[in-house]
Amino acid sequence: MNRSRRLKLRRQAPTIDMAPMVDVVFLLIIFFMVSTTFITFETGLPVDLPQAQTAQVAAADLPTVTITRDGAIFLGGAPVTEETLVSSLRLVLNGNPGGVVVLRADQVVPHGLTVRVMDLIRQAGAQRIAIATGG
Repeated sequence: MNRSRRLKLRRQAPTIDMAPMVDVVFLLIIFFMVSTTFITFETGLPVDLPQAQTAQVAAADLPTVTITRDGAIFLGGAPVTEETLVSSLRLVLNGNPGGVVVLRADQVVPHGLTVRVMDLIRQAGAQRIAIATGG
């Protein structure tokens, strides 16, 4: 009987070690911070793209020309005018002559402005123009 009392005294109450759980939580926080996509200025421009049923995903490293609702033109997130678009785009296409340029135009932009910008993109040396649409 004396022996069973000693065994009871030696036993400790079960505890939960919180250190491994804290480590896992910090690893999850780091994982989600690293894996999130950051909004670039170019994709952050307020453009309401027209919808298309047969849209295809284009590479993100292609030069992009954006026309906003108010008619402002951006090349890679930097504002340009119609007069400077050709020379600026030639500099971008210099490393990739005859490449593809993505055109992101708001759906309310007049058709004439879109066609003028497409013509300027062709003058800069682009062989193909990919028109961005909403999914």
